[in-house]
Amino acid sequence: MTALAIREASEADAPGIRRLFARTFGVEQTEQEWLWKYARNPDGWYGIVAEQDGEIVGNYAGWGMRFLVDGEETVLYSVGDVATDPRARGLGRAAYRAMSGAFYETMDARGVPFCFGFPNARALEISNRLVGTRTFFAVREVRLPVAAFPAPRSPANAILAADAASAGFDLLWAAARTGISHGAVRDRLRANWRFHARPTRYYRMLSIEGAGGARSWAALSVVGEKALVADFLDADPEGGGFPELFAAAAAEAARLGARYLVFWETPGGPGREAIGRLPGERREAGFSFAVRSLDDAAGARLKERAHFVPALYDVV
Repeated sequence: MTALAIREASEADAPGIRRLFARTFGVEQTEQEWLWKYARNPDGWYGIVAEQDGEIVGNYAGWGMRFLVDGEETVLYSVGDVATDPRARGLGRAAYRAMSGAFYETMDARGVPFCFGFPNARALEISNRLVGTRTFFAVREVRLPVAAFPAPRSPANAILAADAASAGFDLLWAAARTGISHGAVRDRLRANWRFHARPTRYYRMLSIEGAGGARSWAALSVVGEKALVADFLDADPEGGGFPELFAAAAAEAARLGARYLVFWETPGGPGREAIGRLPGERREAGFSFAVRSLDDAAGARLKERAHFVPALYDVV
């Protein structure tokens, strides 16, 4: 058995990474899903692999995300698909330390201000102890019946349901971003990559149109009786259009067969007050938001002001 080799990952490593994923998690990551998430991501990706005897036995990767930090655009990395081969657990901790060390050395050299992830309780403890991440908060859902929402006030012809963002979407984003100091960039390119191009998951986009184009927008992920509001924007920086948008989302979710609308609580952003006023059941989602930060003061602002939506999490 040869020594463990730690090196940067490339697209050529995808088959080995996918085999490792299946061995570790018992679920296949399809070629198209890997290509969508990494190779075709408009903001790129970066990964470190551990290799032994010609086989990938460890993976520590992050998919890029253009993000507003204090109102300025930068690129962050969402860390996921972290795995060590279950057949070589004796190597697990050493491989994890070596891969994560190499990964964050590169992040530091690039000046990346934050990397983040959504680990479960066991993975969170390991990440905080070995990588130096910090638990910002437990993710909390707000769930309420679609019947709890009033009928939308907008006329039916002003509510547009579609599978992709239209050419005018960037005008909505330009207005909406003025109310978001910390949040993912959602221009048309990135909205369509995130919610239209994904090969293994379906999202329904919904917008309320006005004379100048879309006034507000949401992306729904409907699975069974649950409709998750994966992302949302409003041309009003204060989020004044969200109650109407959420009512329209509930109506569309009901049309698609869902019984419940689900949101994530957000510490900041224009949706904080609108979601905070919803009367639904609040409960922990079972995982946390953990961040590895180069700047504690900037990290504190992210924790307090983020437009925190489920679409930051790649499983959604």
